[in-house]
Amino acid sequence: MISPNEHLLAIDRVVERMDERAQYVRLDRNERVTPWPGKTFSEMLATLRPEQFCSYPDPSPLYHRLGATLGIPEDHLYLTNGSDAAIRMAFQTFVRPGDRILQPDPTYAMYPIYTRIFRGEVRAVAYDGSLQLDAGRIFEELKFCPRILAVANPDQPTGAILPEETLRQFAQAALEAGSLFIIDEAYYPFYPHTAIPLVREFENVLVTRTFSKVGGLAGLRLGYMVAQPGVIRHVQRIRGAHEVNAMAIAMGTYVLDHPELTTANLNEIEAGRRVLADACSGLGLELPDCPTNFQLVRWAGMKDTGPLVAALKGKGYLVKGSFSSDCISNCIRVTLAGPEIMVGFVAALREVMAGLSRP
Repeated sequence: MISPNEHLLAIDRVVERMDERAQYVRLDRNERVTPWPGKTFSEMLATLRPEQFCSYPDPSPLYHRLGATLGIPEDHLYLTNGSDAAIRMAFQTFVRPGDRILQPDPTYAMYPIYTRIFRGEVRAVAYDGSLQLDAGRIFEELKFCPRILAVANPDQPTGAILPEETLRQFAQAALEAGSLFIIDEAYYPFYPHTAIPLVREFENVLVTRTFSKVGGLAGLRLGYMVAQPGVIRHVQRIRGAHEVNAMAIAMGTYVLDHPELTTANLNEIEAGRRVLADACSGLGLELPDCPTNFQLVRWAGMKDTGPLVAALKGKGYLVKGSFSSDCISNCIRVTLAGPEIMVGFVAALREVMAGLSRP
């Protein structure tokens, strides 16, 4: 049997099985939980033309809409197969064997995986118990000139945010260190502040976004990066042929042309968050600030949330838990949905907590 590159043998990936998820309420992956309403979905499909299925995709309509929506030139944009592909391409373009990659811990799980795939070295700065990142440690690590500083803002799974001024200071320090600064904005506009203005100021800043969260298009895998044209040109050197498909382009364009869909999704998520918050207050659970479409829920008296996750699955709800990082080891992460779904979830949560609390 032919062997892969030797360094890849140290990367252990869990095979993802999606076939059983349809029987549960899926509050574990931060995707849109409820399908698009039938009328909206029919209108979305009505924008497709037969020739789009047999011709190679034309991304120009989406570039035009994005440029106009963001107020930036199209040569500052690059469409990708989800924002995850944007991050991977940045790593593939810029990371050399032995390079340091500076990142928070915990954070988006693919940062350390891509670091290892492209033979870099992970340098992690941990969030503390209050989910605050030690900016001083980041500045100290930047003195060692990492190839990339990668942060998600808001972070996932912690939901922690970094203020605009801190991001600006990181960008300046990274520029002086010769480091690319990746800012992942997957949860914009749940957190309605953006680092895109920094792209105009700093040649080393790259912002990534996705249509999977507020856009509700996780199944179509659509995202993009924003950076100065020089960075975009370098990344395009490794592009494949027609990486973004025609349906993703059409649906992404539709979502941008109908901002009321985003507004409705934001309102529904916040209404669901209030249902969860009211219930957790009565249950003695803590809710750290999470300006995202997910909510961390902390059970201070529980050291391992594995039994809670399993019990909720038994009630028909999938959530994330059993985090290895100390700062969230007693937390579960719940994808938010509208009040109807969250009312059912909190009823299940009360029931399983009562069972787990019994001696």
